[in-house]
Amino acid sequence: MGTGTGIVAAYVLATELARSPGDHRAAFARYESLLRPYVRRCQKGGDRTGPFLAPATPLGLRLRNAALGHPRGMAWMLKQGQKAATLKNLPQQADPAPTH
Repeated sequence: MGTGTGIVAAYVLATELARSPGDHRAAFARYESLLRPYVRRCQKGGDRTGPFLAPATPLGLRLRNAALGHPRGMAWMLKQGQKAATLKNLPQQADPAPTH
């Protein structure tokens, strides 16, 4: 989830900097408050995903392979990943001013 988190973080930072021209400290504070819960949730997801995808036992390998090979198991895992990767209250960027 590192790449996706990085893209979301760049978007949020750019939005907050655009909302605070000349006041980067305020933008950084809002960025931090918006992103910290999201990043923590993503990191927790990684803590669970790693042991599942790289199990240490033959039983774990069989269970992983069974889950990944079953459509419902795969759908459930994708849904869990989507929940973890969704940033609630994503700030909306203002439309850029037209240039002439």
